[in-house]
Amino acid sequence: MAIDHVKSLAITNLDASPVVPVTAGEGTGATLNAVSSGDVIGVASSSIAATYQFVRVASNCKIKSLLFSSEAQAAGTVNLGLYYATDGLGGKPTALLLANTINATLFASAIAVTSAVTQQEVLANAFTPLMRNQPLWQAAGLASDPGGEFDIVGTLAAALTTGTGKMGLTAYYTT
Repeated sequence: MAIDHVKSLAITNLDASPVVPVTAGEGTGATLNAVSSGDVIGVASSSIAATYQFVRVASNCKIKSLLFSSEAQAAGTVNLGLYYATDGLGGKPTALLLANTINATLFASAIAVTSAVTQQEVLANAFTPLMRNQPLWQAAGLASDPGGEFDIVGTLAAALTTGTGKMGLTAYYTT
């Protein structure tokens, strides 16, 4: 077995001669921003495909962390994904429609809310470390930056029965 010394691409670029500049938020320092949703209230008897809009972020931000929390809902699971914002700008709809979906499970899928979920990191296998260093539009698989903003939305994968519990999301990102 060998003792390996592995460098990230950012360190490799910084050690190069001449130095290759590293983009802010992609392996070098950047200002970390946060946006918190406050809370949304689960609706009793909310069915599969019901949506809960948590936060709005710029299409070119780099998502670093998503923290989700929920009070116990008795039954239900939530997917966390990306939708076009419902602000009406750029000809976009002002209501959350299926056509607004970019990727309904980009960040996480089937988060159980059957018991209380203390604030926890939900970026896991689906949203890879590589994706965390890409502009959000690119990480979502879009061919170009549409500009404007995106909404991070919870979509029910399994219906809530009793509902009425609070759910919240905080997004940490760089620009």
